Amino acid sequence: MNKCLLFANIFFSVVFELKKYKLPSSTKIAGKIYPVMQRKVNVASFNIYDYETIFNDEATKKIIREGNTIGCFYIESPGMRSLLKKLNCDTFEMLTAASSVIRPGVAESGMMQEFIARHKNPALRKYLVPAMEKYLSETYGVMIYQEDVIKIVHHIAGLSLEEADLLRRAMSGKMRSHKAMAALQSRFENSCRQKGLTKYVTKKLWEQIASFAGYAFSKAHSASYAVLSFQIAYLKAHYPAEFMANVLNNGGGFYSACVYINEIKRMGIKILLPSINNSLPEYTGKNKTIRMGLNSIKNFTRTNIIKIINERKKHGKYLSLIEFLIRTEIEFLQVRLLIKCGAMDCLKQTRPTLMRLLDVYSFHKKILFNKETNLFPGEMFRLGEEVITNKQYSIEEICSAEYEAFGFMVSRHPLEFYKNIIDLPYIVKAADIYKYPNQKIKLIGWLMASKRIRTKKGKIMKFLSLEDLSGTFEAVIFPQAYEKFAELTMSMGPYLVEGKADLENGNNIIVEQLQVISGKEALVKSQKDSAEDKYSGDKETVWEEEFSIVKKLGKEKLRHAYVGV
Repeated sequence: MNKCLLFANIFFSVVFELKKYKLPSSTKIAGKIYPVMQRKVNVASFNIYDYETIFNDEATKKIIREGNTIGCFYIESPGMRSLLKKLNCDTFEMLTAASSVIRPGVAESGMMQEFIARHKNPALRKYLVPAMEKYLSETYGVMIYQEDVIKIVHHIAGLSLEEADLLRRAMSGKMRSHKAMAALQSRFENSCRQKGLTKYVTKKLWEQIASFAGYAFSKAHSASYAVLSFQIAYLKAHYPAEFMANVLNNGGGFYSACVYINEIKRMGIKILLPSINNSLPEYTGKNKTIRMGLNSIKNFTRTNIIKIINERKKHGKYLSLIEFLIRTEIEFLQVRLLIKCGAMDCLKQTRPTLMRLLDVYSFHKKILFNKETNLFPGEMFRLGEEVITNKQYSIEEICSAEYEAFGFMVSRHPLEFYKNIIDLPYIVKAADIYKYPNQKIKLIGWLMASKRIRTKKGKIMKFLSLEDLSGTFEAVIFPQAYEKFAELTMSMGPYLVEGKADLENGNNIIVEQLQVISGKEALVKSQKDSAEDKYSGDKETVWEEEFSIVKKLGKEKLRHAYVGV
């Protein structure tokens, strides 16, 4: 439920940011009138509670049907996205069923696979007892809701409504009790016998019912999730920048921020680095562009963020580094963070220039912050002009700084540093897996998420959710393969996986071989590896006590140290 509240927060953040909707006093679903909570908002072009419009919106249905739901509450996990594609799901009713059928109680009993098969092939829609069709026709004879169990137990097995309700409570989320279920099993079997049901039918019915002790949704619960999922998918379809910005602001969902950044790029949205002149604390999205917020910079204090924005509101944008330092009086080590991650690129000077200038201003700090005079030594200005360079950091250095500042890269996807490998003709792209059903293929992917489970036989297997530049796919590592490659799956990648394409169960590859591609080449490019004598050491930090040493170097030596001439 915490996740539900989280995504409800995302939902309202996007909607109230747009200010383009109207809240009715009530809404109608399935012929019934439901009240809607009112808030004072600007009235404009769309009503997020107009369910008839949302449920029939083709762009929204396409996102759900194709499983392009990363960022959407409850329907963004790899398993759920795969299920949506298998069911070709694009209706409210089917999304409600999908929200419940993926739950452990149904999935672990094997009835999820049965539901999918019956959905695809009407000939498989059979009923253990003919009378069950009256109660389970909507779900093809498969019990997927708690209400389904109550109906079958009462109407087919013959238990009283009181006993059916006791069974419901025994299998509910807060009061799950295998002991209570076992006590009811004898009563159930006796009642089935009295109703003339065979031992086989009784056994099969109970197997489905017992599986719900592993937790299943009530239909109302599934429907409420489906409503919210449809609304959120609608926002992703029609207001993608605003929506994805608020997903990031709320800490994401199933995935890390890195995954949402790459999803944003795949959606064709431009993502801009933080800016001292343009950023708010949080991410902001508009018109196919998202601006990163100053909050995204790790180790940059909230106090300094508020100081930057308040000063900017009062006296306008910052025009130079020296002006920024005087107006905000932010400590220099914090300013270094802003320069390195690109938040000061708006000052129209290269990052090496800004870093050099910061050192110059650090040296003259006492004069710089002297409130009694506006005079600065000519030496400082002359040296400031001499350290200006048109040279910019390399893309490897820029991405390294971004990773350090944000925990992910923005300017490039990590796999772009392996172009000589990912563009090899025998490497299949994630978007092209559908062309190779049941064929052995090789893919390269960067880790999005992973899940390790224990099979019914007690063995361990693992699922890796991976992405390349074209899309996402699932690497399924069964126990025999996992025993070989378990330790390798602790990495972020990039992974080179080889195996059979399994399109029946999603955009999957059944892993037969797996390796992590060496990052040696990328490390050398960023000058962090000594294997080829290209080691440059860690990034230096300037300390106050070093200024006296630097001063003794003299103007020419200092100029040579900065400019290299």
